[in-house]
Order: sequence, then structure tokens, then C-alpha cells
Amino acid sequence: MAPIVLYSTRRTPAGRAVELTAKMIGLDLDVQYMDLTKKEQLTPEFLKMNPMHTVPTINDNGVPLYDSHAIIIYLVAKYAKDDSLYPTKDLVKQANINAMLHFESGVLFARLRWILEPVFYWGEKEVAQEKIDSVMKAYELLEATLTTNGTDYLVGNTITLADISVSTSLSTLNALFPADATKYPTVLAYLKRLEQTMPNYQDINTERANEALQLYNTKLGKV
Repeated sequence: MAPIVLYSTRRTPAGRAVELTAKMIGLDLDVQYMDLTKKEQLTPEFLKMNPMHTVPTINDNGVPLYDSHAIIIYLVAKYAKDDSLYPTKDLVKQANINAMLHFESGVLFARLRWILEPVFYWGEKEVAQEKIDSVMKAYELLEATLTTNGTDYLVGNTITLADISVSTSLSTLNALFPADATKYPTVLAYLKRLEQTMPNYQDINTERANEALQLYNTKLGKV
């Protein structure tokens, strides 16, 4: 059987979540990085796999899937040796993981995209303060969640898909708009814990978040 093909970009948090999940379960991927500025996501071949023309998209030996959250759940359900990343029988834990996946998509990534898309693609040269304030509010929500839970990770004391997904957008946001250690100590401790325990965190999250920061500064004329 051929390796699963992942179509993504280096910087996109969603694609990085798929790469991290594969590393966690020991799954090899054939990663194909696309150039969205050249509209490679709009080719007829790609649109046949994903009519929404989004990344990440995978092709699992003829089975195309898109949306990072759907993909990572699928990969774990089909290829992981156990269900620790996404439990099948503990429905409460599964529901809590799902809640954090929605938080990543609807809050963290949504606010990151709100900031970066106009800068990266539309030529915006200044970011409104309300957008930066929305990032701080996201940190506040996450700080409250981690503090209330009192656990090492978002759902319990082991890494789950919630942490993998959240880590990607969160690491990028923190690279661009560093969280204040006096206001969000639990968030920063959580990020440090992920860095120390998640395989390939440095090259998939830290380095690529810094790539996003460099491009952001370049687009805004800060370098």
C-alpha cells in the first residue's frame, strides 16, 4: 500500500496538525507542499479530491478527505495502535476533545486567519488593535480552561487530539503576539510542556511558526 499523500503548506496550522498526528502514531506520509499563491489548489485534479480547494487534504490510496479535524480523527481511528489520542468508549472525554477541536477552529485559527489573510494575500500593512485584542482574549479563555481543568493537557493528563490541534494555531499566535507571562502563565507552561513531550514539535510547530512570523514582518515592512 502506498503512503497516504498529504497536500498542505508548511505554515498552515491545520496541515501541521495532520503531520503531528502522523508522527504521534508512527504513520508515514507523502507530504506534498503546495503553493497557494500559484493557485495550485485550483487545478482540476485537486478539485476532484476537494471541491472546497482547502488544505490540508489527504488521499489515502484513492480515498480523499479534507478538514484537519476530520483527517486527524480518521487517521487515529484507522491507524493508531490504541485510542488514547481520541477515545472511542469514553464518550465524555471524546466530547471534551471535540469541544477543544471546535475551539481551535472557531477561536484560535479563526482569529489567526482574521489577522494573517489580509496581510499575506491582500496587501494590508497595518493590523487593527481590535484584532490583537481578540488574540489576548483567546489566551484568556485558554488560561481559564487549563486552570479550571487542573490537568497537564487540555483533556486529562495525556496528550490527545485536542492538544495536537490547539498547539498549531496557538504556537503561531504566540510567535506573532507573545503571551504575557504575568497574565497567562498556565498557557505558557502548557506550550512548554507540549514542546518537551510532543514528537517533532520543534520542526513542525516552533520553526514553522517562526517562518510565519518572518513573513508577517516582511509583509508589514518591519524587516
